[in-house]
Amino acid sequence: MGHALKAAIHAKSVIIDRYVFTQFLGPFILAIGGFVIIGIVDILFALVDMFVNSGVPLLVVMRLLLYKIPAIMVLFFPMAVLFAVMLLMVRMAKDNEITILRTSGLNLSRLLAPILLICALSAVLSYLTNERLVPWANQVSDTLIRRSFQKRPPPTIVDNVFFKESGDRFFYIRSVDSKKSIMKDILIFEKATVYPRITTAKKATWQHRTWTLFDGKIQEFGADGDLEFSSVFHHTKIHVDRDVQSFYTKRKTPKEMDSFELKEKITVLEKGGINTRSLEVEYHMKKSIPAACLIFGILGVGFCLRFVKSGKDWWGVIIAIVLVVLLVGFYFFLTALFRSLGKKGVIIPILGAWGPNIIYAIPGVGLIYHECIHR
Repeated sequence: MGHALKAAIHAKSVIIDRYVFTQFLGPFILAIGGFVIIGIVDILFALVDMFVNSGVPLLVVMRLLLYKIPAIMVLFFPMAVLFAVMLLMVRMAKDNEITILRTSGLNLSRLLAPILLICALSAVLSYLTNERLVPWANQVSDTLIRRSFQKRPPPTIVDNVFFKESGDRFFYIRSVDSKKSIMKDILIFEKATVYPRITTAKKATWQHRTWTLFDGKIQEFGADGDLEFSSVFHHTKIHVDRDVQSFYTKRKTPKEMDSFELKEKITVLEKGGINTRSLEVEYHMKKSIPAACLIFGILGVGFCLRFVKSGKDWWGVIIAIVLVVLLVGFYFFLTALFRSLGKKGVIIPILGAWGPNIIYAIPGVGLIYHECIHR
């Protein structure tokens, strides 16, 4: 009898899980499609204007629109999860399915488990989309914009390149010819005891991370500022930690990078003494935005349990929907606020990305815990 009872309970649980998944999937796909249509409206106006007034080919416009969809999807994933969760919970309450399941001996937490698992899987799907598809699509999209809209090829000669390398070594290069791999008028400051060691050169070439300086001079100064050593060279070689092309070529924006690339860039810039707060916030947001799917799902479940008591509780449905809509708008306000505070340095970068999620997760978890214990 014991094994038969366990088998029956397991079979019932599998049926419930399958039922919840199928009831969630339809509204979720519908919501993603609807939100994507809403999201592309603003982009569509700009693209139509480019097609009509700038003569951009229709095929390019359509490709550009297609490449923008993944980024829009990631932005609206949390709202789609919230819409699907609330529609599922409200419909089950309306049809008294929650009441029936509870009176049949099913614990409320067991019913919520597959819903929250689906929300977590949606967060994973959002993260993978944001990591794999969005950077590639944004990069291709920006390339199309440069080629088709701006009509400006990337420069081959760059003027006035200035950067700091690890080890307190500063470089100034008046011009860089990327096609010929030639630099002109180089000035290098290296930190010494009091005054810097200065190296100048009229020209330099590079191969990977090895530079060859031509027709230059090396000067060193004493503690009193007087020149102590001066040497002229026809050519000499130095080693740098980074490829010179990384200092003047068009860099990927954070939206065009995955987490690994962005983290690597942050590490390199930190070694050079450059402030990376802005990039650190963007790095953490690559995880916090997808995680909002789970947070919004928790919030939707909590509000439905609190305000929708039965199938006739229409006022509860209205209150839950109104509150959630207001909270969604406030969430994006908080996201923008915390993001700006993190980039400015008022709060640490990780809090600038995860702050809104923490603020919303606490009441959502509290509501679910209260309803599961006291209902």
